[in-house]
Amino acid sequence: MRFLFLFCLIANTLSAQIAEVDINFNLRKIKVANKWGFLDTEGTWKVPAIYDKVFDFQNTLAVVQLDDKWGYISEDGTVVIPIEYDKAFPFYDGLALVKKGGKYGYINMKGKVVIPLIYEYGWHFLSNGMAYVQKNGKWGFINKKGVVVVPLEYDFVQGYTGPLAGVGKHSKIGLVNQEGKMVMPAFCDRVGVFSEGLIAVARNEQGGYMNVDGKLKIQMIYHSTSPFSEGLAGVQMNKKWGYINKEGKEVIDYQYDKVEPFVEGVARVFVDNEWDLIDKNGQSLLQDDYDLLGVFSDGLAQVHKDGKIGFINRQGVLVIPLVYDVCGAPNFSEGFVAVCKQGAWGYIDKKGTVVADFQYTKAEPFLHGLAKIEQEGKQGYLNSKGQVVWWVD
Repeated sequence: MRFLFLFCLIANTLSAQIAEVDINFNLRKIKVANKWGFLDTEGTWKVPAIYDKVFDFQNTLAVVQLDDKWGYISEDGTVVIPIEYDKAFPFYDGLALVKKGGKYGYINMKGKVVIPLIYEYGWHFLSNGMAYVQKNGKWGFINKKGVVVVPLEYDFVQGYTGPLAGVGKHSKIGLVNQEGKMVMPAFCDRVGVFSEGLIAVARNEQGGYMNVDGKLKIQMIYHSTSPFSEGLAGVQMNKKWGYINKEGKEVIDYQYDKVEPFVEGVARVFVDNEWDLIDKNGQSLLQDDYDLLGVFSDGLAQVHKDGKIGFINRQGVLVIPLVYDVCGAPNFSEGFVAVCKQGAWGYIDKKGTVVADFQYTKAEPFLHGLAKIEQEGKQGYLNSKGQVVWWVD
C-alpha cells in the first residue's frame, strides 16, 4: 500500500510557510503582440507592453524579462534593478533570489547583493527568515545574513512549515528546528505539514503525529494522514477515512472515501460517489440532494442539480439560486464569478447580484481587478464595476 498525505509534501512547501506579500491588485499583466505590460483597472497602461515575460507586482516591484535577461521595475515602469540577471524571482521578506554566472544568491530591494552568488540553487526567504540552498550537491538552510543554520549536508530538504523542516539523507527524512537542531533522526519515509502543534510522519506505510520536540504523540497506525485543522485531522484506516482529535481519539467514524480539512466548523467528504458537507459531529448539512458539490472558496461552493448551477454557504444553505447553465470557474475570484445563462456570459458577486450583464461570448475569472471577456470575436478587459476598460486592437 502506498502511503498518501492528503496535502502532498514536496520539497517546495511555499504555500505553508509564505511570508506576507504586498501584491498590487490594481495592476494586471497583459499580453499584446507577444509582449507584456501592465494595465490598471481604469484601462490606463502603467507599464507599456515591451517585455518578453513579467511577474505580477509584489512588494512594489515586478520581475521582468527582456532579451533573455531579468531585472525589476517599479509600478510606474521605471527600471530600478538592472535587467542583467540570468534568472530573477519576486521579493519575499525583503530579499529576492537571483542567478548570474551560473550561481544563485540574494539581493535586497535596492539591488545590492547581500548574500553572494555562490549556490547551485536556492529558494525564497519565507516567514521564518530562512531559505534552503544547495552547494556541492548538498542542501541546507541559511538565514538572511547568509549564515548557515542547518548544515549543507543533506541529499534533499523540505521547507519549513511552522517551526520544523524536513531534511533527508538517502531515502529517509528527519526533522530539524529553527535553530538547526535535529529533533527527529532521518528514519521516516515522509513527513507532513506542521499544523496546530503536530506534524504527520510516516514509516513503513504507517503514519502518526509528532510534536515540535520530535516526540510521537499519536501512534503510527494509520494508512494515510492529513494535517490538523480546527482540532481535527482526517486519517485513513482499512481504505476508509474518518477524523481524530489531537489525543488520537476517533471522533467521526471511518466511513468516507475522501475527506477534506474542517474550515469554519464544516468539511467536505466523499462517500457513495458523491460529495457531502458535514459538521464536527459527522452530521450532513446539505438541505437538498445535489448532483455535484464543488470546493468552497470565499465561503461559497457550487452546487449542480437538474442541469442548473447555484451556490451554497458553509451552513449548507442555498444563497445563490440554481438558475445558471454554466460557471466559468470552480470558485469565486476577487469576489466575482463568470456565469452563463441562455448562451450569454456575465458576472455575479457573492450575493448573487449581477455586476456585468449577460452579453459576452466568453468570460474569464477576475485577476488583479480585471477579467478578460470576448464579444463578437473581439477581446477586452472588464473591471469590477462591470465596465469594459480596454479592447484589444
